Amino acid sequence: MKGCAVLALLAPAILAIVLPGPARANDYPTPVVADYVIGCMASNGETQEMLQRCSCSIDAVSSIMPYDDYEKAETVLRMQFATGDQAGIFREMTALKTMVDTLRLAQIEADFRCF
Repeated sequence: MKGCAVLALLAPAILAIVLPGPARANDYPTPVVADYVIGCMASNGETQEMLQRCSCSIDAVSSIMPYDDYEKAETVLRMQFATGDQAGIFREMTALKTMVDTLRLAQIEADFRCF
């Protein structure tokens, strides 16, 4: 009987260790995080310190904006560099500019936190 009582007390702790916890709302996919960190390190230096700072930076960005918003803003930002008449819409629409501005502000905040 005593064994059952001990098991009942330990069960929640065991489950907490074995079962994955709830995902954070702003978790970014691993390839996106890796791409961000690799790009950041390419710009700032390929050192252990930059690895830490660049990892901090994407963590800061993800704490500021949800992944869906990040993905949309990144897409618009990339399309702004495209050529042709149809690409102009990505440079001119106010709503799209606002998306990119939000991403840039998140990156500025990340720079303050991490660099």
